[in-house]
Amino acid sequence: MPLFIILNLCLSTLAQSQHEFQAIFKVAESAYVGVLFISIASVTTVIKKIPVGFKFDLFASGTLLIWFYRWHHYYRDDAPMFYLFPFFFVIVTATVSLLFVNRRHRFDDETIQTLKYYSDNLRFYNIFIFAAVIGSLFLTNHFIAYPVTIVLLMLRFILSSCLEKNTPR
Repeated sequence: MPLFIILNLCLSTLAQSQHEFQAIFKVAESAYVGVLFISIASVTTVIKKIPVGFKFDLFASGTLLIWFYRWHHYYRDDAPMFYLFPFFFVIVTATVSLLFVNRRHRFDDETIQTLKYYSDNLRFYNIFIFAAVIGSLFLTNHFIAYPVTIVLLMLRFILSSCLEKNTPR
C-alpha cells in the first residue's frame, strides 16, 4: 500500500510542521479525489485480474483524503490526531506489509487453510469493512472510530493479500 503510506507521511509531516502546503489537503478537491479513489476501488473489486493490494491502497487513500479534509472543519489544525493518526497508519501498514504480505510465499498449507477458515467463517467481508470505514468518516464526535476501522481494514488486507496467491512478490 505505497500510496497510502506516502499520503500518511505527507499528512503527518505537514500537519506537525503546520506547513502552508497542508492547505492542499484541506480543499474540497482533495475530498473529490478521495471519492474518485473510492469509486475506482469499488469498480475494481469486480475485476478479478487487478491485485488486491491495489484495491485496498486506493480505498484507504481515498478515505484518508476525505477524513483529513472533513475533520478539519470540526477540530483545530494543530490537533494531535492530524499528525499522530497518519503516523500510526504508516506504522501499522508497513508492519503488516513487511511481516505478513511480503512473506506470504513462506506460509505452509496449514497456515493458508487457517487463513481461509478465518476469511470465510468470520464473515469478515470486504463490503462490511469498507462500509464501516466510510461510516466512521461521519462519526466526528468519536474520533477513534476511523483509526479502529482502518486497523480492521488492514486485517482484511492481510487476509485478502495472503489468500490472493501464494507466490513470492
